[in-house]
Amino acid sequence: MSHKKFDPSRAERLIAPERYQELKPDVILKHLGIAPGSTILDLGCGNGFFTFPAAVAMGEGMVIAADMSEEMLSLLRQRNTPDNIQILQVEEVKMDIEDDEVDAAVLIALYHEFKHPMENLAELKRTLKPGGKVLILDWDPQADKERGPAKVHRVAKDKAIKNLEAADFSVDSHENYTQDMWMIIAHSNT
Repeated sequence: MSHKKFDPSRAERLIAPERYQELKPDVILKHLGIAPGSTILDLGCGNGFFTFPAAVAMGEGMVIAADMSEEMLSLLRQRNTPDNIQILQVEEVKMDIEDDEVDAAVLIALYHEFKHPMENLAELKRTLKPGGKVLILDWDPQADKERGPAKVHRVAKDKAIKNLEAADFSVDSHENYTQDMWMIIAHSNT
């Protein structure tokens, strides 16, 4: 297992009430601006921190809960998932998702784990409908707060923006979301 990958033995931290209070999935959904009935890809879904709030918000829509870790997906399945959540195990750069299937993708604390970010962004773009959105929330290497992955494994917001633009996304907004995490919202240009 890569030193940058999340340790499933710490999975309960991902769905702790404090994390919901800090990261506010409902606020993330508002920032994303996707209408109920849409399809959201929760890439790196883990045990469902964002998956469940997104499923409620999408109503008749679909949430594709995708992760590389079968262990994390097993924990997600144990949480009694509603019918509008599709659980999908993916590879590092390959997802069994149709072209142009997804209205929006959300990556929470995942971008820094990518071994090949440009290939990952190309695969993500393939799954998005034209104009589809991506929201990336990840760890700031400049933050003073000491938690999360080591600073050496984090990706600067400016670097992620450059990668998105190089992958033919247009950045709609970016901000420091918490004391130690940044957020970027972008859309696919094709």
